Amino acid sequence: MSKTSTEVKRRYNAKTYKRFYCDLRIEDFERIEKMRGDLSRTAFLKMLIEHYEKTTTES
Repeated sequence: MSKTSTEVKRRYNAKTYKRFYCDLRIEDFERIEKMRGDLSRTAFLKMLIEHYEKTTTES
């Protein structure tokens, strides 16, 4: 990939996405990784958010 293409992609990603970082204890990280199975981390986080929103609005 050329330098120009990389720069364009970085600019696009910077304006389109936000990064979410967290530090986890090793045992918590392993527990989450086991729970998510074949899902990507993004898909797993979206699923958790949807589940949380669904359960909190039903109460």
